[in-house]
Amino acid sequence: MGINIAVPYNVTEEAATEEEAVRKIGYIGRAAAIFRVKNVYIYMFKGSEEPRRALFIKKNLEYLVTPPYLRKDLFGIDPDLRLAGLLQPLNLPVFGHRKGNVRVHEVRVGLVVRWDGYYSIVKIGEEAYVKVPKPYPVKSLVAVSIDSVIDGRFYRGHVVKNTSVYIGYTVSIVKLGELVRMGNLILTGKEGKSIVSVMNELRSLINKSGDTTVVFGSPRMGVDEILKGEGLGDVLERSLFVNFIPNQGLVTVRTEEAIVAVLSILNVIKQMTTLTL
Repeated sequence: MGINIAVPYNVTEEAATEEEAVRKIGYIGRAAAIFRVKNVYIYMFKGSEEPRRALFIKKNLEYLVTPPYLRKDLFGIDPDLRLAGLLQPLNLPVFGHRKGNVRVHEVRVGLVVRWDGYYSIVKIGEEAYVKVPKPYPVKSLVAVSIDSVIDGRFYRGHVVKNTSVYIGYTVSIVKLGELVRMGNLILTGKEGKSIVSVMNELRSLINKSGDTTVVFGSPRMGVDEILKGEGLGDVLERSLFVNFIPNQGLVTVRTEEAIVAVLSILNVIKQMTTLTL
């Protein structure tokens, strides 16, 4: 029952400068992390044959959600990341605390750096490594729970698949046609039904098995316009199309603002649903 968000490849098209575009991406990433989003989809549609913009967004979102101690290992010198310093840090719990302060029982995101014949060696900090007694693919990211201390640099631990600790989002580029086949969609836009009238439907959808994916429009085109332009207007009829900000005070709401508004509401609905189960 995770929450995913989907934004168009041209979500930054109205940014006047690359600096402004990076900041906008940072706002989207922070909103996703605040509300524990599982997957961020960047969707392509007509006119988006050139994936340059989508790749730019993907790289910066992935850089943002990567622990600082792993960024040099995972990202080389890349012109698309030259302004990544403008991204506001996430400070996820799995990034750990200050250097060298690894605590038993905490969960960290780490990078498998090698297999020594007995253990997978997982980097979980600057000069901090966990020995995990199973082989995992080198260069893969894993969530590791710390079991015990070996010495000042090495620890014993195990990989955790399911944890209540939020470990961040993943980022994928998808075609719009693929996105609408995922099911459990919530389409957003001011042309949709007022949230006041669809609260029960939202609650039921969030309670369904599987993830719920919330789809946002672009700065110049709403989700409904994009779908109709792709010959996918029928998706509007079989999915929840919701206006989450009825009686909005502005002519347009920016995508990053809409994400915060929508995820805030869905978070409350999800928490209230959990309490009544």
